[in-house]
Amino acid sequence: DDDDDDDARPDVIKVGYALTAKKASRMLSDALVARCSARGVEFYPLDPAIDIDAQRGHPFDVILQKVPGSDGVKADWDERLRQYATAQPLARIVGLPDLVKRVTNRGTMLDVVHSLGVENVSAPRQVVLTPRDDAESISQIISDAGLKPPYLAKALICDGSEHSHSVAIIHDQGGIEALRQGRVSGIELPCVLQEYVNHGGCLFKVYVVGESVTSATRRSLPDLVVHSSSSSSNHDYGDEGAVVVPRVSRFTQSASDDDEDEDGGGDGDGNEQQHVPPPDDAVLRDIGLRLHAKLGVDLFNF
Repeated sequence: DDDDDDDARPDVIKVGYALTAKKASRMLSDALVARCSARGVEFYPLDPAIDIDAQRGHPFDVILQKVPGSDGVKADWDERLRQYATAQPLARIVGLPDLVKRVTNRGTMLDVVHSLGVENVSAPRQVVLTPRDDAESISQIISDAGLKPPYLAKALICDGSEHSHSVAIIHDQGGIEALRQGRVSGIELPCVLQEYVNHGGCLFKVYVVGESVTSATRRSLPDLVVHSSSSSSNHDYGDEGAVVVPRVSRFTQSASDDDEDEDGGGDGDGNEQQHVPPPDDAVLRDIGLRLHAKLGVDLFNF
């Protein structure tokens, strides 16, 4: 049947996709699928538990995939992708497991930034804390890295699993101890502890698709004031010295003031989102293409 379809439409581009139901419904709207079909692009759902070459639509020109690390078939699926890439070298797999692995580990994903060679572009300093680290060794690790509070604590692996996007602001030593003892909701060791960089309450999200680079402005976490121990008593940082914040990528520029308070957009110190001029498009494109070349990943954002 597939051969008959190819004879009827020799120019058709067949795209297989393995996504969660939620992500597929959000990305592949009926209107998008219809528009693509009119232009010779057809989409085929893939079952990660079945060999790719046994599924409807094979051979594929493109495979889009993001199977969460918590999925029981993840390891087998990754191996199926590797085998398919070898058997079908002309197929574009977005993205290959061995390439994606580097950018899903927050302990290593920023390493490439230091080798870009772009003036005034750097990454926040960070350390990885593990379950083997006791209170004394954690203090030494933080000191050796030159980190000062406040910090951001993030899950080490961002693979689409339940807590992979959990973030907490750690304000003091009490927060560090709560983190070590597993008392910060959604974050367990190993995790990344990163210096908190004030950025005017907004960030510029850059999307790279092959050679195409585009950006969007998003509201983000507020600027924080570093309070001395003598002046911090008027600020509620929680009993544990740690505050879990909502997923930053869900903040929106158009949110109302009420939404801002609910989403954690304000810091309680009267700091509002500042007007931060966006970086030059040419600079963002240069960074995006350099990252694309070094990582070998066709679809990512930063």
